[in-house]
Amino acid sequence: MKQSDNDGYQTPEFQNKITLQLSRNESTCAISNLEDRLADLDQALISNYPAHQELQNQLGKYCDVPADRIVVTAGGDDGIDRIIRHAIQGSAKTIVTHAPSFEMVDIYCRNHGGSMSPVPWLEGDFPVKQFVDQIDQDTALVVLTSPNNPTGGIISIEAIEEINQAARKVGAKLLIDHAYIEFADQDPIAQLTVDDNVIIIRTFSKAWGLAGLRVGYLIAPSVEFANTMRNSSGPFPVSAVSLELARLSLVEFQNSMEHNVAQIKKFRKLLIDLVTQCGGTAIETQGNFVLVKFKDADAIWNGLAEDGVGVRIFTGNVYLENQLRITCPTCPSDYLQLAQSLCRLCDVDFESQKVAIGLAHTEEVEKTPSRDAHSETDRVWTSTRKTKETSIDLVINLDGSGVIEIETGLGFLDHMLTALAFHAGFDLQLKCDGDLHVDDHHTAEDCALALGTAIDNALGKRSGIKRFGYAYAPLDESLARTVIDLSGRPWPEIHLNLEREMIGTWACENITHFFQSFAMTLKCSLHVDVLRGSNDHHRAEAAFKSCAKALREALTQTSGEVPSTKGVL
Repeated sequence: MKQSDNDGYQTPEFQNKITLQLSRNESTCAISNLEDRLADLDQALISNYPAHQELQNQLGKYCDVPADRIVVTAGGDDGIDRIIRHAIQGSAKTIVTHAPSFEMVDIYCRNHGGSMSPVPWLEGDFPVKQFVDQIDQDTALVVLTSPNNPTGGIISIEAIEEINQAARKVGAKLLIDHAYIEFADQDPIAQLTVDDNVIIIRTFSKAWGLAGLRVGYLIAPSVEFANTMRNSSGPFPVSAVSLELARLSLVEFQNSMEHNVAQIKKFRKLLIDLVTQCGGTAIETQGNFVLVKFKDADAIWNGLAEDGVGVRIFTGNVYLENQLRITCPTCPSDYLQLAQSLCRLCDVDFESQKVAIGLAHTEEVEKTPSRDAHSETDRVWTSTRKTKETSIDLVINLDGSGVIEIETGLGFLDHMLTALAFHAGFDLQLKCDGDLHVDDHHTAEDCALALGTAIDNALGKRSGIKRFGYAYAPLDESLARTVIDLSGRPWPEIHLNLEREMIGTWACENITHFFQSFAMTLKCSLHVDVLRGSNDHHRAEAAFKSCAKALREALTQTSGEVPSTKGVL
């Protein structure tokens, strides 16, 4: 993909079918029950012209600024376009910014007859002196992007204040693009919104996962400037549906957004470590992406695309030669798909990535199988699993008679395992002594790994089973759905939408991790989705019960052979 001075914004043109899109810095939608919310929308939102005041008021509360200083825009880039167009209407036509940075600043500047004065900044501390030296009487606007795109670099508040002083002296406003600020370690909004020379751009496209709605907003330094920006576009720049869903996100789903951001930060660290193992280098980032350098980025880009993974390449950009920008995955299955492809291309051990993500263990596992007093057709397994963190004794009979004895030290985990065994119809005796003085992670994870392994071994060659199963399970206001395929190939897609930090003494993040670990050792495709609900106990229990019922169907015995055209699972 070549880019000339006359080209507009372009993204990579992939020749392969992309099943994992990591080139656009998109995130998971914060609205957990989006389908239901869409179904509940008032038809008037479609037939009437939109009104932005409710979202504007909610944004004022969220940002702690007067609502009339908020301007709702069609994505953050619409706000940037309006500000640049307004800034270069006078005799000053130059925009001082840094490079590389968000490409649309350059494009909008040229569209409106301006010129760019870029200061190089790829990594490390921001070059404040060199930047300030570029600001003069010809400067119409100063633009900073922090965290920067595509590098993820952050500009300190001290640097911003010094740059703002220089801009103010020549009568230029300072525009700060905060599209990725939710992923940063700190948010300087309180210091910036009290300054009457600073304009801030934000968006719902990134951390909130609402890119398709095209909703952004700018925080103006004054009401007068805000009114000028409102009058610089048509009367209804954003659809009513988009406005309402953005407002709903702010009111009800801030916790969900923050949870998604926390997950992305975890995958960000794992991705940086993976790139290093693969022989690349990664720039320190506070965005939801990682800029990485490989000796032959074209070969990596093409190889990933052949595996269905799309990442961003910057062909023709002098600042970004042999660099790729990879959006951080938002769930374990996406990370594993990316990791498997990178490991293949760079000849790196993929199994270590399962360990890194917590879906496999490096400690030696002792198994003591026993089928004493059982025929070869009995689906039973007995094992002892010992690591430095847990000791687990487990007995399972997939064709049970109601014998369930669970003791893990975590009350809610005991409750869920009892429900799982009961509704799946198998006997389960499981005792775990874990390092609960540390936290609940190892106990929950190792119980899941042991249980998945036990069912896998009890199934043997997996002949004579239905293989597929699906089920819905309600619990009062909550509804969960599970679809499972005992395919022999692990793939967890777990979306529980839990909002609390803990249920009892079990961390909600480790409830999701339980299902992920279970799927990996059972070697199954496991899709668990909580479709609705407001009580996290109910949501989690509905998830376990739907999983149990789906598993029961998949385990149902038939008179057939191995249920696969390959003849083996």
